[in-house]
Amino acid sequence: MNFAADIEGIFTKEEIESFLKDEQQFYIEYAEENWLDRYFKIKAMSQRTHVPSITSVISDTPGGSNLNHSKTEQFALKSIQASEWLDTLFYAVESLTPAEQKLIELKYMKKRNDGSRYCDEVIYPQLFIGKTRYYELKKEALEMLGRNLYGMFSEKGCS
Repeated sequence: MNFAADIEGIFTKEEIESFLKDEQQFYIEYAEENWLDRYFKIKAMSQRTHVPSITSVISDTPGGSNLNHSKTEQFALKSIQASEWLDTLFYAVESLTPAEQKLIELKYMKKRNDGSRYCDEVIYPQLFIGKTRYYELKKEALEMLGRNLYGMFSEKGCS
C-alpha cells in the first residue's frame, strides 16, 4: 500500500491515468496490428500445399550457409513458421474468458461471404450483450490478448 501512496506523491492522478491508458492502448494496438490483422494471411500461408519448382541451379560461385536452402526447404520452413505463429495466437485466445474468446473469433477470425469482417453491430447481438458492454468487452479482450502475446514473445526473446 505504501507503493501506491508513493506513486501518487510523485505523479498526479491524471498522469497515472494517462500512463495506464497509454499502456492499454499499446497492448490493444499490438494485438490488432501484429496479430489479428495478419491472421488470414498467415493462416493461408500455413495451409498452402503448392510446392515450388525444383529446378536446379549450377553455379561456380560458392554460396554461404544460408544460400544452401532449397526452394522446397524455404517453402516448408515458412509453412511451419506460419503454423507455429497460429498456434501461439490460438493459445493466447484460449487464455481469455469465454465471452472474450467468442468476441475475438467473431470480430477478427471469421469473414463474411464477400471476404470482409463482420461489423460490430452484427456481433454484439450474437453475444447477447448491449452495445456499450460490447465495446468495453472488446477493449478488455484486445488488451488481455495483447498482454498475453507480448509476454509470450518477450519471454522467448522474439519481437
